[in-house]
This record gives sequence, C-alpha cells and structure tokens, in this order.
Amino acid sequence: MSNLHALFNPESVAIIGASPDAKKIGGRPLSYMKRYGYKGEIYPVNPKYEEIDGLTCYPDILSIKQSIDVAIIAVPGNAVIEQLEKCATQGVKSVVIFSAGFGEIGGEGKKAQDRIYQIAKENNIRILGPNCLGLFNVEKGFYGTFSTIIEEEQPLHSNIGFVSQSGAFGSHVFTLARQQKIGFSYFVATGNEADIDVADCIEFLAHDPDTNVIACYIEGVKDGQKLLRAFELARKNNKPIVMLKVGKTEVGMKAAMSHTGSIVGADKVFDTIFNQSGVFRAETIDEFLDVMYAASHLPRIEGNRVAVFTVSGGVGILLADQLAENGFTLPETPSDVKDRLKQILPIAGTQNPIDTTAQISYIPTLLEDFMDAVFASGQYDAGVIFLGFAGLKHDSIHDRIQTLKIMKERYPHIAQVTVTINSPESTQAFRDADVFVLQDPTRAVTALKAVRYFAQAENKQESQKLTEFSIDLSGLDPILTEYGSKQLLQQFKLPVTEEYLAKTEEEAVRYAQTIGYPVVLKGMSPQILHKTDRGLVSLNIQSDEDVKATFTKLKTIIDKTEGAIFEGILVQEMVKDEFVELFVGAKKDPIFGQMVIVGLGGIYIEVLQDISMRKAPVSPAEAKEMLGELKAGKILTGYRGKPASDIEELSNVIARFSEFIASLEDELLEADLNPIMVFSEGKGVKIADGLMSFQKQTETVTN
Repeated sequence: MSNLHALFNPESVAIIGASPDAKKIGGRPLSYMKRYGYKGEIYPVNPKYEEIDGLTCYPDILSIKQSIDVAIIAVPGNAVIEQLEKCATQGVKSVVIFSAGFGEIGGEGKKAQDRIYQIAKENNIRILGPNCLGLFNVEKGFYGTFSTIIEEEQPLHSNIGFVSQSGAFGSHVFTLARQQKIGFSYFVATGNEADIDVADCIEFLAHDPDTNVIACYIEGVKDGQKLLRAFELARKNNKPIVMLKVGKTEVGMKAAMSHTGSIVGADKVFDTIFNQSGVFRAETIDEFLDVMYAASHLPRIEGNRVAVFTVSGGVGILLADQLAENGFTLPETPSDVKDRLKQILPIAGTQNPIDTTAQISYIPTLLEDFMDAVFASGQYDAGVIFLGFAGLKHDSIHDRIQTLKIMKERYPHIAQVTVTINSPESTQAFRDADVFVLQDPTRAVTALKAVRYFAQAENKQESQKLTEFSIDLSGLDPILTEYGSKQLLQQFKLPVTEEYLAKTEEEAVRYAQTIGYPVVLKGMSPQILHKTDRGLVSLNIQSDEDVKATFTKLKTIIDKTEGAIFEGILVQEMVKDEFVELFVGAKKDPIFGQMVIVGLGGIYIEVLQDISMRKAPVSPAEAKEMLGELKAGKILTGYRGKPASDIEELSNVIARFSEFIASLEDELLEADLNPIMVFSEGKGVKIADGLMSFQKQTETVTN
C-alpha cells in the first residue's frame, strides 16, 4: 500500500458531495481551503452544480481528468462504496471518508467497512475513516475536515503533530490548545481506522521535517506490533511522543470498546509498552497539553539539578517538595554565587530556592542578574522562575519577557520554565518571544519531568534482537507439567534443578541415589498443575524406604483424582544453599504479544502484586532494570547482613527466557517459573518449578 504523503501533503483535492453552503459537511472543507489559502488544486464534485465558489463543479470523480491526491467523501453512508469504487477507477491516491454508519454500528456496517478496506488494498488507496472528522495541514492550508473548530479563525502553526482516534476529543484538545496559543503542524482524526490507524500517522509524522513532537489520543489498538514499530521509528528520529490513553478501568475499557471497536488490552501492558518505548503517558488533558508544549520548546535535560527563582518563599518550598518527589535535586547555591547575589540584593534569600523578593518589580535588572549569576556557575540543568501574577501587569511584563528571552538565548542548554498567571495578551507575548510559560508551579515540575524523560528515552538502547536457535516443540501437549516445561527450557540452555522422571518405585530410588539424599518428590499430572494444593510435593526425603513410600502415596493421589493422568514422579535435588525466591513469567497479550514478568517468588507474587514487566525480548541490562523496579528488589542486593544475590546471572536468565518466549510469539499462551532460586553472588540461579500452556500442538520452531 502507498505511503501517506499524498494524504498529508496533497497537491490536488476532490470533494465528493461538495456544497456551496459553508455550513454543510460538504461545504466546510471547500470554504476552509478557499479562505485559508490552500496551496493546491480543488475539484468540487456534485451533479447538482456546475460551479461552486468560482470553481468548476464536476458531476462525478470520473469526469476529472487530472491526477487526484485526496478525495474527500461527504455523502450519505449508503453511497460511500459506489463513490469509493469510482475513486479507484479514477486512480485517486488517498480518500477521507466523513460518512458514518460503518464498523461503529456492527452488523451490516461492519461488512461495509470490510469492503472499504478491501477496495483500498486492491487499488493501493490509503483511506482515512470512515466516521472521521478528517485532517488538516496548517502549513499547506489543506483542511480536509468538516469540524467547526476552525470556523472562526485559522489554526496556529507549530511543530506538534496531533493524532486522535476521537474527533470530538481531538476538537476539544485543539480548542484548549488554541486558547493557550499552542498550534499544530497536522491534526488527524482517524475515526474507525478501516485502513489508516494511529500507528500509520505516527510513522508519517516521525519522518515529517515540519513535526518535532507527536501527540496522540487513543482508546485502543488493533495491531500492537505495528504500533511498536512506529514508536521505535519516532524514538530513532528523536520525535518525542506524548500519549493520552483512556480505558484504564474496567468501565473505561468497556466504553472504549463500544466507542471505537478497538481491541483494548490490559492497561498495565500499555503502561509497560509506553515506558519501554519512551512514550510519555499523560494522565489529564492539562498534562497532555503541557507536555506536548514543553517537548516542542524546552531542551532535553539528562541531569536533575534545578535552580528555583521565586518571588514567594512559600511557592519556593512547594516547588522544592514537588521537584524532590519527581526525582530532581535543588543543589545548594555555590558560595561565590551567593556572595554575588548578596551584592546585588542584600535582603535576597540566596539558598536554593532563591527568593528574589518583591524587589524584582522595582529593580529592572534584578531577575537577569540573578539568573545569569546562577546559570553561569554550570551547576544546574534546569530553572523554574516563579513570577506570581506578573503576567497580569501589562505595564511591566514585556520587560520580564525580554529578560527571559535573553536568558534562554544565553543558556539554551538549560530548560527554563516561567510560571505566572497570564492574560490572553501576555500569553501571546510569551509565545511571540518563544519563552516557555505555564500558570501553575506543579505543572512546571511535570514539564521538567517530561523533558528529562524524553532525554533518557532517546539514549535507550534499541530493542533486544532475537538470536538464532531451534526449539523442538513437536508432540507437546497444550499444557505441560513442571517436568515437561523444564525439559523445554533446557533446550534453550536455561538452568534447572537436577531431576529425573520416574515411572516406578525402582526408578525413583535409583534416581535419588544418583542425585544424593535428601531429595524432593513431586507428583506429575497435566490435570493437576497446582501440586502443593493437592499434597503432591514431599520435601527432605532421606532414604530409599522413604522414596518408595512417598512414590506410592503421590501416585495414589493422582490415580484417585478423577480425569488425572499419571505422568510420573519427579525426583529432584533438595537445594541446601541459601537462596532468594523469584518469579519469572510470560503472558501473551492479545495486542502486543509476549510480555516477560518478574516478581518476588512463591506465594508473594499473588499477595503483593509487586511486579515489573516488559515486552519480550529484553537484554540483560533491561532485565537488571526490571529487578531494580521491584519494591522487593533490595532483598537481592543484600539486606540486614544477608549476602547479595547473583543479580548478574539472574539478569542473564531473565534475558534468555525472554528470548525463548518471544520466539514462541504465536504458540505460547503462558509460562510461570516459580520459584527461581537465586543464590549468593557468583553462585548462579536454578529454576525449581515451572508450568507452560500452549495455543495448540506445535512443531519445531526455528528463528
């Protein structure tokens, strides 16, 4: 299928269902493009008219002999398929379908939407919609939309591209952004996503030279792998993504499903994917706007050292608390800088947060002198400048803005956030000077957190690549016992406890003697997976007689369990060394595929819910990061005199296991390694128990 250049940057547009009435759906895009100076050719299509607004009006799309980059379909839903087929015959490159009544209503509507996709695929046409608000390109003056949000004034232009699955939500955000004088390079509402989805739009914007920041609103995702590739492309091209994803609660997820028909995965998985891909997830619309604005204006900062300048001691304390809570530090003002500040203003509070006092209003150079002295020390990565309600004082705010502009130009590597209450006039003045300003101190902290987050995301290593291997899955049952699971793990060189499967008492004794007493005996049955609950685990077996008696007891339990098949008795080494129990597991997400999960082992994984998760595969370094995210992670580093655990080997095992599950992307449903025994530093790791379930019987998998 073709790329999206013709859609986003069209040289020619046909409007099917065009109207001379600018208030009608077919009239608005024509009116907007004429009014706001579209740099291309416009072809109205409607058999009712010969001319609209000075332009020749064509009876149908086939009457236009020129090449058409975009056709906008603004006709009733029952006429869309016919018009789309004519577009295919004419050779139109892309189509925007405003019309509703398709996948969002199910039944026949879904069948019609499937037909739309089929036509698109067969004729190499890219389709936005149906049931969408359309899109616009501010620089080119292309307004393929019927939204009323641009009826009164032309949109502002910036380097932010905005994609929304919901047209109404997108319009709301657009309106709030315009009130704050924030513009966009592109605005896209994807609607039902019969063809073009959010991932396609991110991919285009990641390549677009006029877009430096990508903002997205999503309710659900159909193709997780495609979205991951788009995220990775944006990260490689240093295009930060700000995401507002709804559907966190069960109620919200159901609402999202009914709204878009998207497949909605567990919200924890989305959080994981966003963090792993360097996508900033906003929790509110205000945060969404602030972060996209910050990402488009502030430099990325890897450090966490912040200088606070304030006209209010109380706000200085508030900022100090909130900065610390978000991982920032407020380094003490260097002594020579303190001396310099005291020379400028003896009554100033020179300890960071730096209190400029109300004298800032009476000494014109005070703010510049203070900021210059502090930033010149080289001890700070960012600055927050709290000016109270200075933005409402029109007689002096322009002088403050000029000072802030000078500081930004003098110290472009330092992220500087001004905080003041503004009027629309002063907001515009800040935007004209390209000085970043917010009206609330808490939001200033969020902005700094975001630009630091993006800096760290840009430095992340590329996703772990799968190594070449071959695993024999032929003849496996859909559900594997511990023995079957560990046999499979050994093919991938994952360390398991020494163990043998005995079918008879004599075999069990022989295996116990080979391992050496004491040993553990476990009853194996594919129908009884939770062995402890059924009394199928016996520890500390010390003799041949005990082995025989325990073998009989465990086999009897299985034989008496209705429907249970006796696989054998697992004879396993009884580990004597001190260890920490960890859980490592896999879960196949319906959208993003195999996820690797790490947590404290035994029963604690269920009780504490203290887990870290990533999309598989991960590198050993990423695995170590996961361990560091656990609240229980301190146990591994040595706690209250306990020896440190072998974190290096554990990280390697997690990474190898993640490759193993990623290689079984389609086959593996779930895997639990619990517990993994982690010994002291340098002594390694052993998988003591494990279970796996598969989608279907599989054969050898080669990667």
